[in-house]
Amino acid sequence: MPDNSITTVIFDMDDVLCDYDREARIAHMARTTGLRAEDIVAAIWGSGFDDRADEGAFTPDDYLSETQRLLGVQISAQDWAAARKASITPRPAVLEMAHRAGERAQLAAFTNNGPLMRSMIGDIFPDALALFGEQLFFSCDIGIAKPAPEAYLQVLERLGAEPHRTLFIDDNEGYIRGAAEAGLHVHRYTNADALVHQLRTFGLL
Repeated sequence: MPDNSITTVIFDMDDVLCDYDREARIAHMARTTGLRAEDIVAAIWGSGFDDRADEGAFTPDDYLSETQRLLGVQISAQDWAAARKASITPRPAVLEMAHRAGERAQLAAFTNNGPLMRSMIGDIFPDALALFGEQLFFSCDIGIAKPAPEAYLQVLERLGAEPHRTLFIDDNEGYIRGAAEAGLHVHRYTNADALVHQLRTFGLL
């Protein structure tokens, strides 16, 4: 096999494998808690809490406790998961492409997400868990979030993969730049047709 052939393909999750609607998530949390949407945004995202969770600062239990403290209300893990699930609409065409690419290369996914998402992924996005299994990597487990180049290299180390033989697919331009800095081949996801073309170019479809 040529040295430049792609032997590993890594997909981002939100807005690649699925549509991600943060507003739907916030609206669901507002209905569950009785809080205003803007107060939820300020507490979870404006405080930096969500970023720290993505970087591995909390266990699942600690994450839920801190969520409750920041919101000032009780919210169960099941209610949190229901809100997160409300934000996701799977993209069957992309999931099928990933499945087909996985027949020709090692398949993985890498997402910036926290510990409660990771522990409840089977309830929130079962299609992703079924497709990627233990090769669905979360930044909270890596301890470093995208776009830090080291985050991608940590994932590759766990996969036993080489940067120059890996294709990384993400919708976020900054995350694409970080992967490129780490030496990976990259494709910025914009639509399914462009992804089909890119995967065919690398002989993965």
